Amino acid sequence: MDEGIFIPIVMFIMLGFVLIAYFYWNHKNRDSIMATVQKSIDAGKDFTPEMLAQLGAAVNPKMRDMRRGIVFLALGIAGLMCSLFFDMPDVVNGIRAGSVFPLMLGLGFLLVWKLNKD
Repeated sequence: MDEGIFIPIVMFIMLGFVLIAYFYWNHKNRDSIMATVQKSIDAGKDFTPEMLAQLGAAVNPKMRDMRRGIVFLALGIAGLMCSLFFDMPDVVNGIRAGSVFPLMLGLGFLLVWKLNKD
């Protein structure tokens, strides 16, 4: 069996682990916010606008778009820079083709961030 086949297999397995970890962390974060809200309700505390704004501060869509745009843009640029280290045209073209997607995704998120008036 060709050992080169393990490279894409491992890549997709790692991508799956990263996605599972991201969604798990996001779920735990929302659970902790809801637990905080439930404790406040059980304690009989009133929700003030300041408290609700503070709970929602982590979910500011404009800042989230900027952060995602920067991360995806950096991933795309890193992939393009990585393609400079190879001599084989098939490998270089594959890396560059794979790098264009996060690059354009990052530019799209930054465009949404810039056009958002909120």
